[in-house]
Amino acid sequence: MSDRPSEVTTVIGYHERTEHRLPDRFAASLGYLDWETQPDPFRRYDGAERIALPLCEPPHDTEPSWAVTRSSVPISPAALDVHAFSQLFYDSLAISAWKQAGLSQWALRCNPSSGNLHPTEAYALVGPVAGLTARPALLHYAPRDHAVELRRWIAPPVFEDWCRQLPSGAFVLGLSSIVWREAWKYGERAFRYCMHDVGHAMQSIAIAARMLGWRVRRIEGLTADQLDQLLALDGRAGPEAERADVLLAIEPLPTVADGPVRLLLCDKALAGLCSPALGTANSLSSEHQDWPMLAEVERATRDTGSSHGDIDDGRGGRAADTRGASPSARVLVRRRRSAVDFDGSSGMSREQLYRMLGALVPALTPSLWTAFPHQPRVHPVVFLHRIDGLEPGLALLVRNRADEPALRAMISRAAQWETLPGCPEELSLYRLFTGDAREIARAAHCHQDIAAQGALVTSMIASFDDELARFGALAWRYLHWEAGAIGQLLYLEAEALSLSATGIGCFFDHAIHEILGLAGGRFRMLYGTAVGRAIHDPRIQTLPAYGRRP
Repeated sequence: MSDRPSEVTTVIGYHERTEHRLPDRFAASLGYLDWETQPDPFRRYDGAERIALPLCEPPHDTEPSWAVTRSSVPISPAALDVHAFSQLFYDSLAISAWKQAGLSQWALRCNPSSGNLHPTEAYALVGPVAGLTARPALLHYAPRDHAVELRRWIAPPVFEDWCRQLPSGAFVLGLSSIVWREAWKYGERAFRYCMHDVGHAMQSIAIAARMLGWRVRRIEGLTADQLDQLLALDGRAGPEAERADVLLAIEPLPTVADGPVRLLLCDKALAGLCSPALGTANSLSSEHQDWPMLAEVERATRDTGSSHGDIDDGRGGRAADTRGASPSARVLVRRRRSAVDFDGSSGMSREQLYRMLGALVPALTPSLWTAFPHQPRVHPVVFLHRIDGLEPGLALLVRNRADEPALRAMISRAAQWETLPGCPEELSLYRLFTGDAREIARAAHCHQDIAAQGALVTSMIASFDDELARFGALAWRYLHWEAGAIGQLLYLEAEALSLSATGIGCFFDHAIHEILGLAGGRFRMLYGTAVGRAIHDPRIQTLPAYGRRP
């Protein structure tokens, strides 16, 4: 049972307050876009030393295919040097292209973000790396220039003591959020989207590491205050405050250990790692709209260093079919885009559907889920619109069979609960309803056509009240991270089929609950993703991510 009941009350209150409800009740926001105060999407540290990273375009001949990447086939690990370090960021958090329409120009990145607003920032705690730094340092990743900025030097003896708690040869990558970037557009619902974006980024980093033959494991045991100090984010206040979310251990030489990496830091050790910070954070907006509820939910869900969930020990190496044509994984992650419209006619085969959904189940694709070591708690409801060989309707993918009895009991309106034809036995995918659900999907996802015009759209429901009761308010963050990670894999699986996807953060929460017959808060919807064939606007030009360097 949580020892922080007031925080649980706060986060449930936030979640319910920010629900969209039919017919026209939306979470509080300005209701318009104040372009004069649009936040700068790029964090800079003025006065900090900047180190350009080498550009790492995919060579198209030696990198692993997507089939190999999603399998358990070993990939020969790259040596940790400036080129491999650069590639990790280039394939996960870097700019993937610039778009231009008339006089307007904007950047796209490998990691998706709600509204393309990118609240997520990244920092690396590294020791000496050939070609990058001769001394241990804290570095901030600057995606606009594909560079890092020096935030602090760390004394070698102190860093060596820190590394004794890490897997051999590992370095640490930290993610943080600037909530104002999302609040500018989405108001009080913004914290939900920030946490989706953390999940997108975690999965993007894990996949980029996998392509290098590396592995990512989540670090647990530290409090949010300690995370802020480690990333030089402590002491910041005001509407542009930046707060740490998660630390990831990047293993260039993967060990046989599974599960999270547990760290402990006494005050003395922490102080030793936190030498004076270098550089000053740039201002993002000239003026701000205050949303006090966002500060409240951020405080309520801050990490206490306690357990994040039950460890999933049901994963093991699994043989995978890597034969046949499969696109380069690096090409996929670099060309990923969020679709704006679908053509309304293209679909996919049922075999392609089953393969796509299999990537979402950690027991079936463990190499894709190393950053999420806990038992899955998010289960996609799939609106099947255009799947060759399947009748239209709704299905449910159960990602953790331990949740299946509760889901069967709670989804009271399901008419069928039958296995779909041709579905692999190991995939727990059940038909709930038969019938054309395109209009229902459109209405439930804020009347957006894209929820009805593709091959499918998912509505991700999560074990909710039980998780908060057991693990505290911080579990709310992890559920949204998990949903974001699922969304990122759907993007890449769609790209592998020459289709596209788009995340849907706008939905009528209770409409989905009512469709399924969910009552109370034991399961709640968190996120959606639509998949289909995108319509491309010929008026929008695509420009290279980075210009040539001398």
